[in-house]
Amino acid sequence: MPPASGSQPGSLQPGAQQQTFVISDIRIDGLQRISPGVMFSLLPVSIGDTMQPGMTGPIIRAVTESGYFEEVEVAREGDVLLLTVLERPSVSEINIEGNRVLQTEDILENMASAEIVEGGIFTRATLEAIRQGIQEVYSSRGRYGTTVDIEVIEQPRNRVAIDMTVNEGEESRIKDVNLVGNTTYGEEELTELMDLGTRPWYLPFSRRDRYSREQLSGDIERVTSYYLDNGFARFNVDSTPVTITPDNEQIYITINVSEGQQYEISRVDLVGDLVNAEALLRAYTLVGPGQTYSQALITASEEYMTQILGNLGYAFATVEGVPTINDDEQTVEVIFYVEPGARTYVNRINYRGNVATADEVLRREMRQLESAPASSQQIELSKIRLERLGYFSTVEVDTVEVPGTSDQIDVEFDVEEQSFGSISFSVGSGGGGDWFVSTDLQAENFLGTGRTVAVGLNRSYFQSSARFAYVDPYFTPDGVSRGFNVFLQKQDSPFNIASFSTTSYGASLNFSYPISEVQSIGYNIGYTHTELSSGGLSVQEIESTPRLGPNDRYLIRPANNNPWEGPVMDAVTAPISSLPEQYRGLPSEPGFIDKYGTTFDNFTFTTNYVYSTLNRGQLATRGTQHQLAFEITVPGSDLQYYRATYTGEYFKPIYGDDWVFHVKTNLGFGNGYGNTDDMPFFQNFFAGGLAYNGVVRGYDENSLGPRSTDPRTISPQQAGLLKDDNGNIILTPGGSASYDGTVAYPTVPVFDSNGQPVLDADGNQQVQLAVETFNLNRRDRDSFGGNVLTTLTAEVLFPLPFVQDRGGVRSSVFLDVGNVFSSSCSASQQRLGCSNFDAGELRYSAGVGVTYLSPFGPLTFYLAAPLKKGENDRTKTFDFTIGAGF
Repeated sequence: MPPASGSQPGSLQPGAQQQTFVISDIRIDGLQRISPGVMFSLLPVSIGDTMQPGMTGPIIRAVTESGYFEEVEVAREGDVLLLTVLERPSVSEINIEGNRVLQTEDILENMASAEIVEGGIFTRATLEAIRQGIQEVYSSRGRYGTTVDIEVIEQPRNRVAIDMTVNEGEESRIKDVNLVGNTTYGEEELTELMDLGTRPWYLPFSRRDRYSREQLSGDIERVTSYYLDNGFARFNVDSTPVTITPDNEQIYITINVSEGQQYEISRVDLVGDLVNAEALLRAYTLVGPGQTYSQALITASEEYMTQILGNLGYAFATVEGVPTINDDEQTVEVIFYVEPGARTYVNRINYRGNVATADEVLRREMRQLESAPASSQQIELSKIRLERLGYFSTVEVDTVEVPGTSDQIDVEFDVEEQSFGSISFSVGSGGGGDWFVSTDLQAENFLGTGRTVAVGLNRSYFQSSARFAYVDPYFTPDGVSRGFNVFLQKQDSPFNIASFSTTSYGASLNFSYPISEVQSIGYNIGYTHTELSSGGLSVQEIESTPRLGPNDRYLIRPANNNPWEGPVMDAVTAPISSLPEQYRGLPSEPGFIDKYGTTFDNFTFTTNYVYSTLNRGQLATRGTQHQLAFEITVPGSDLQYYRATYTGEYFKPIYGDDWVFHVKTNLGFGNGYGNTDDMPFFQNFFAGGLAYNGVVRGYDENSLGPRSTDPRTISPQQAGLLKDDNGNIILTPGGSASYDGTVAYPTVPVFDSNGQPVLDADGNQQVQLAVETFNLNRRDRDSFGGNVLTTLTAEVLFPLPFVQDRGGVRSSVFLDVGNVFSSSCSASQQRLGCSNFDAGELRYSAGVGVTYLSPFGPLTFYLAAPLKKGENDRTKTFDFTIGAGF
């Protein structure tokens, strides 16, 4: 409602200000969005109050300071107080276009901090401040040409829409960084400390020359720290003018410094309450008299002493090193002020986030105990032990003061569970009618108990097996673990391995004893019954061929039972023993089965040592691990052999926590002893692809190392005709005869190197058995493995872009090196390249790999190229595995 005729805005009617009256009613005109209740709450007067002269001003101020109204008028109609208001418009929508460097969410958040939001009240003055603020942010990032155009569009019902168009312009480039006042250190040495600078010619895509105010501040801090850490206690950066060319394209940065003189430390002392630990605190003081002053060493000393006090139970201790500078003598006196505070005790240890894992599983890893003095070292060690379990993707710890106390804290562990096993079921068929059914459960934290349970049933064209394994890592309260394993398995040779089959069953019992926080030693006692089969046509190293009996004969002249092909006559044969040995085709060396048979009962004893400082149980990023194992069959076993293996890993962060250098090596050696000459071939090591403990990606799985020798065969022929009791051939009415079932081996003539027939002692042409080599390589399973394993992997782990869960995904660029060798190559294997360890025979590959901790277990993929390929090597550029990570 417009103001009353003759009234002035913001005032009562003429003369009303001099009048006193009791307010009988208050009427408000002009409200649209603001409720009358809100309006009445703003007024300093109410119905029934007496209106005094001079109260108009306070009423207007109270209403306008709310920010809801553009104008307020106060008038009187009789005893009624009349207020007429004009509301500020509300913001119906905010539209932003053209921004790429700054996210829309960041701009809206900045506007919200100034109370300009959709549905809020609109003020032009605040909007202009926002425009200038956005331009300043862009300028701080080197975009001095940025403009921000804002259009306010009026809409019905006293609303406005804000359209903001950002023209970010081009980034200004740093043309030169100039340091002025530095004499001790050269400009090149100092600019190497800085992130900002001119772009190197050899890095065309470098962003080093993109200006950022925050980066410049960080560079100044680094230069300052460099001087302070080298004794220049009075060093100062006087000014850092930044100039830009008129076209906003080039930036020149000048850093004016005052170096001052280099100072030495004259005295170091500790004051305060040293809690009877002065000697220990002084041992961790890294500065001393006569040393060049270093602020970094003072800060490190503060941190060490604070940590020492924390380990002694003073969780809220503070240590501050205060330097006192003597300019006349150019020395610095450093006094460390120690404030331990009250000794702190742990009230409760609480856990959050362990939905599936029982509290007891976490609590038994604690090295910090409840009701004991709080030790930062023990709390951190407890956190590390939880991370090493492998059950959690993240583990965070915090200490919280107990309300109402000054000497008690609660320790809060916040964990995030991850996949700690694998569960799978699959059924299908392959080429040629091969089929498989596979079920497998591998639970490292079975039902949240911390125990490992593995159950597997598998049926495929090369394996049928059943197994059950169980491990209790806390069989005793002090951390002795116990486990057992039982299995039944029938297996043909795995992929790329020489043909054979085994049927085996057995069981084992194992214990592991912790000998320190990072070391353990284990023992395993096992029994295995194995039945070995060569499949009837084996490689020479498993069973030598051809196999001839003492009564076998060879053909001198074959039989003829068909009268149409000549006279019917019996075969002429002779015992093979009458052939000279060199013409019998006998194998030069016996195979494994020839020497040891096909059935074995073996009792094994295994001991292993583990040293691990890895920060995680899965996909570690820092620390070291060494695993050494020695297995031997006890005397009295059918096969006597031993195997020693070593696995070592090392992780070192090289840039933050996401870029990590990793090296891993696997070494193995085995041999026979006693009545067994060599390690059994089915215990051989293999390498290639993602083979267990023999990882050399870029080559087919298990394909590297010694090859097996193809078997040799000779096909017998029908050699005798049916005869009557008088020894005469029985003829049919048609004149033909039938074979009697006897066989003999065919022969071929022998010729010398000149192609001339070789004659026997009687002058007849010498013959030899017609032995042929049978090629088993139809399914690419001709690797034989060896008793010497050497592999090495060096890789750089890096984060994948757009992946938030860095703890569950690992990507890397890698170089793999390795091979398998044999210390007992057969003569035929040597012709195929088999040898003892030879560095020249190592294989190399390079590529990229990714491991993902899926809910069904680790998934590992790789893409690799072999860098060295032997004549018989088989390569594989891409492969993946489910259920095993690397």
